[in-house]
Amino acid sequence: MSSTPARRLVIAYCFVPYVDTSGTVAAKRVCLQGEPVDVIQNEMGGLRAVDPGLDLVADGQIRRRAVLDTPTYFAAWRSIVAWCEEGMQQVDRWSAESAESGQLLDTGIPWSSMFSRSHFVASHFLAALVKARHPEIVWEAEFSDPCSADATGAERHAPMRDSELWDQLRSLLEDAGWEPPASDNVFEWAEVLVYAFADRIMFTNAQQAEYMAGRCHDPRLADRLRARTVATHHPMLPEKFYAMDRAPVELEQGVLNIAYFGNFYGKQSPIAAVEAMGLLPEEQRERLRLHIFTQPTDTLRDIVTRMGLSDTVKVEEFLPFLQFLEIARRMDILLVVDYPLPQGAERNPFLLSKWGDYRGSGTPVWGILEESSVLSATDDPALQFRTPVGHATAAAQLLSRLARGVVAPDRDAARPQAARIA
Repeated sequence: MSSTPARRLVIAYCFVPYVDTSGTVAAKRVCLQGEPVDVIQNEMGGLRAVDPGLDLVADGQIRRRAVLDTPTYFAAWRSIVAWCEEGMQQVDRWSAESAESGQLLDTGIPWSSMFSRSHFVASHFLAALVKARHPEIVWEAEFSDPCSADATGAERHAPMRDSELWDQLRSLLEDAGWEPPASDNVFEWAEVLVYAFADRIMFTNAQQAEYMAGRCHDPRLADRLRARTVATHHPMLPEKFYAMDRAPVELEQGVLNIAYFGNFYGKQSPIAAVEAMGLLPEEQRERLRLHIFTQPTDTLRDIVTRMGLSDTVKVEEFLPFLQFLEIARRMDILLVVDYPLPQGAERNPFLLSKWGDYRGSGTPVWGILEESSVLSATDDPALQFRTPVGHATAAAQLLSRLARGVVAPDRDAARPQAARIA
């Protein structure tokens, strides 16, 4: 371990090794940033499983790590209050330690920059308090998805309660010349605090930034958001991570292996691909294998069995992260499914987090796409096959062409040069 002190503070309520997409992306940001960091995270055992391999993503970059043992909830106000209290105490302890070792900066704190990421929104609340106490720190805040709206466009709401913290946050906004939100919505307040105080505001794509600006209660604040927006796709890990842990899954030879990773039910369901397999003649199905790594697997296996597709649709358990990366590279095609367009939105604000992992694998991708999505507009050569969301017939036509060899995946075209940098 290097003795170089961290000059960057990472605040991530959920961070590796807990199994959570947002925490994993935060660790990827640390990996690719390539500089030492101190990390404040929460103990997540009550909500998230542990994957020890995830710790390797940011391995070597973390100098100090504090895992706070505060009540663990998705957005309960009392848990945010406890997290902020413990988090500020941890910031003070580390500052005191750095002072004793002579490692403070001229500003009087150990760090020149800070990074926070939601979900969970608690991360941004604590980061806002750190920024208020130490305005010289450069705060970079990232949104994985809109906080105050769910995937359908409906409001996501959790109530705040009268407390010293709420009064403090209201005063911070008013003193800075901003009108606080009229609502008691935790999710809206998390967004507004970032818009008002962050120096750089990261989104996975420009459509998400504009969607969230359009929902902001204050046009002036929306303008500040736009002025500080940085649109950057989900990070893509170097090639070495795809060879660290082999998945215990053997693929059949002589067939085309297609894989979907993620939940089966809900807005991103690959049901169109399963239904499409059922529409193919048996001699074409025999040339294809659709692997679905998901949960709950027993229910899905029953559905596949009733459809008579057990020989061609393989239902697998979720894999640890590094094994997922490894088998993604071995597949012939990876399947990604867009979220539908949220109600009231002109353009789709979602970019799936797996896109970065898929791109890094060098495996060609089939996208079941919504017409206004970011992936629908991309010219990335990795996205070699496209069919529209919800259309099993179009998916069947593509699968038929693949089975007959009319089209074929091009792995050389899909391989990204950036992912080859170790």
